[in-house]
Amino acid sequence: MLLRLLLLSLLFLPRPVYSEVNAHAFPDLFQHHFFTLSQGPELLCTTSHSGHFKKAQLLEIIDYYEKQQPALRQTAIDFLTRHSQPEHLSRLRKIKSECKEDRADSLCVLENYWESREAALRALALFYDTKTLIKHSNDFDLPRFEADHLRLFEKAIRKIPPFMRASMTKAKPMSQLEQAIETHHIKPATQALIREAAPDDADTRLWLDGTLPLAIMPGLGFRAQVVAQVYSGSNRVLITIPNFDKAKEKNAYRDIELTYLVDFRLPLMVHEFAHVIDNFHFWDGKSELYFFLWYKKLSSDIVNIYLIKDADLALWPSKWFEAFEFMWEVNNGRYNGKINEKLAELFAQYIMIPFQLKSQSPSSYLWLKDEVFKGIEYQGYEACINPIVRELSFWEKAVAAPLGKK
Repeated sequence: MLLRLLLLSLLFLPRPVYSEVNAHAFPDLFQHHFFTLSQGPELLCTTSHSGHFKKAQLLEIIDYYEKQQPALRQTAIDFLTRHSQPEHLSRLRKIKSECKEDRADSLCVLENYWESREAALRALALFYDTKTLIKHSNDFDLPRFEADHLRLFEKAIRKIPPFMRASMTKAKPMSQLEQAIETHHIKPATQALIREAAPDDADTRLWLDGTLPLAIMPGLGFRAQVVAQVYSGSNRVLITIPNFDKAKEKNAYRDIELTYLVDFRLPLMVHEFAHVIDNFHFWDGKSELYFFLWYKKLSSDIVNIYLIKDADLALWPSKWFEAFEFMWEVNNGRYNGKINEKLAELFAQYIMIPFQLKSQSPSSYLWLKDEVFKGIEYQGYEACINPIVRELSFWEKAVAAPLGKK
């Protein structure tokens, strides 16, 4: 029954992007050379207006990868703007026609797609260096990311060690699916379910070097209340933009009587990245039916379950984070009682509030340090020189939005 539910759940994953890019044609991509790991608090203690690379730095990154690879830019832009929805296709045709009339260079298409030169440069630079795909939803009518969001994504990616980023770009192995089914003597009924689920994970989904770029896209969470989500077995983060942006600095909430002074969307992204890492942690890169028959997560391995479950610091130690993780079915902060959610919280706490995690849950801290982060340690919000929240004034309390109702 569990297998059947898992297989059926795969049928409802969002349609994946299609890639014709042959990574072997551009062997020098994805080096994590520029968007390096940030272990200090310098990115945490910032607003949305600071801490990110400037345009000149983005141009330097793009030039580094495009040098002596003349076809790279056009190929990458085609990939970063690929859609199947008719309204998107119509808009892109118009953009390309106008760029051609203006005799503009190929970046013109990406600039108009984002309606921002900065966003275009950042999307291209992040893709070249970190294999991250950031684009609009295929649903033409959904809210869209702006340059502001891409700055935040840049900072969130830089909180993840490069070896973990590599696991976030794995793809389900499908090239020998039929052989694997035969080898393992799969029952006919189960074969039918696997084949029905397979198209979303076959060659149309794979980056041709056997990986899949980490995707960050606007979406619509469950009942439009979930802030962000990652589907099981997926490396795609879907973000409900209006809810997500409640964590931006200067937002005030009457319920918690605090105003954010830094951009608290960063913990949200790290939390979601933890789910992606969790999805791919155990895969050895070889088992063709791994995601169908032996699917395990870091959070569901029997050796780790009790470590995660017994961690003393299971929730953020303040009500700051309740305000932007408002979900009708969750009454106690961001942790809803599931082991995989608690793991994502612990993972984010290790990066964002390591001193508190180490003092309140030393066993979980040591496990994360030794088994998950391979010895990498961080300084978190505790190391910020300036305050990161302030209390509401009397008048702000009177007019601030109720919890979860902006």
